[in-house]
Amino acid sequence: MGAIVDKVISKVKSKIDEECENGTIETSERILSVVAGGFILGAGVRYLIKHPLTALSGLSLGGALVYRGITGKCAIKKAIEDDVERVEVIEHRYFVKKD
Repeated sequence: MGAIVDKVISKVKSKIDEECENGTIETSERILSVVAGGFILGAGVRYLIKHPLTALSGLSLGGALVYRGITGKCAIKKAIEDDVERVEVIEHRYFVKKD
């Protein structure tokens, strides 16, 4: 069992060290996502029997954070950055004050 855990940890470390494809998530943000996602995922597993709805939301949020941290892809950041690039100036109006 120890060899499997070591293999998984080394795979996670190698994924974190790789540069992300779209360049939107930095390494420190990825590490924080994996740690926070693991914590939330663990809390979701712990409450699975007592509070299944709370556990389900914790499992989904924790899993999404771990996925985000390992892969380096964030759909929310990509959508926000795409919207910023689409902003266009339609019309300029200049007002001049006459003395």
